[in-house]
Amino acid sequence: MAQSALPDTGLLVVKVGSSLIAGDSPFSLPGLVADLSGRSDPVVIVSSGAVALGREATGEKRRGADLVLAERQALAAIGQPLLQRLWREAFAGEGHSTAQILLTPDITDHRSRYLNARSALRALINRGVVPIINENDAVATDELRYGDNDGLAARVAGLIDADTLLLLSDIDGLYDKNPNEHMDASPVPTVEWGGIDRYRAVAGPSASSSGTGGMQSKIEAAALATGWGVRTVIASGHHARPLSALDVGARSTLFEPGPRSTSRRRWLAGAVERQGAVDIDEGAVDAITKGASLLSVGVKNVTTPFLAGDVVEVRCGGDAVAYGLALCDAAAMNDFKILIHRDNLVLKSSSER
Repeated sequence: MAQSALPDTGLLVVKVGSSLIAGDSPFSLPGLVADLSGRSDPVVIVSSGAVALGREATGEKRRGADLVLAERQALAAIGQPLLQRLWREAFAGEGHSTAQILLTPDITDHRSRYLNARSALRALINRGVVPIINENDAVATDELRYGDNDGLAARVAGLIDADTLLLLSDIDGLYDKNPNEHMDASPVPTVEWGGIDRYRAVAGPSASSSGTGGMQSKIEAAALATGWGVRTVIASGHHARPLSALDVGARSTLFEPGPRSTSRRRWLAGAVERQGAVDIDEGAVDAITKGASLLSVGVKNVTTPFLAGDVVEVRCGGDAVAYGLALCDAAAMNDFKILIHRDNLVLKSSSER
């Protein structure tokens, strides 16, 4: 028997795409839940599908791009309880309880709220309850949202210090070329740590009419999660028992993780909205790469003003190289030798750039 891409060790985060929840597919939600219930370690679900179920319930024929924000929010509000019912009933059949958690970036970007969310999730896991997580699309705006649930799932994996992230959708893994355009495209079974960059150019948009995330969003999620030390797997959910299919060798792509990161560094790197930005010189880049703090003298200009305690994006030549917590306001920067202390500074890995 082929070695499973998902060894039964450690906390698992599973993202389920809209095309599986609301599409015409062999996917069986009870089948997935039966697979998960057979594991010895806890699981957290990140589930898309609220808007798609809202469309089904109302008979709405228009797709997301044709709907204004308020209409998408309304459909999400209609579909969210339907989505939760599906998961609740599936897990109840295996003797498990579920809990709904709705997140938005203003929760995970704020340090104290981030810690509160982590504590709540850990309490649920410790009670044996399965958290079902989704973005709060009924109130999320186009300006401040995760963008897709692949990115949300990666941030949830970092939030709860998960060991493995599984992205299930209508895609059975990564290919060396876009399989929709090239007949000779070959599957990529493993991407070594630090090797994600070479595949960014071949990633395409979502092929599903139900979801928002294509291979590009999955690669970005994998880059984020593996940068924190979370092994990531992309696999097809088009099986009645998706995890069982992986156990017997169904195609997938494993992204090998990098070194384990601390909770504080995961929070800094995962922030969606950064309040400020500075552009630094090459000497400062070299210094922080070697583990030094960011000195005010290395800042060429303030791109976006910020206050003390804000998360600041550190750029060089317009490209982000690091993130950190400012020790002072932008206006008072020259009065402080250190702008961002090295303990509150996280480099953006090459796989994320």
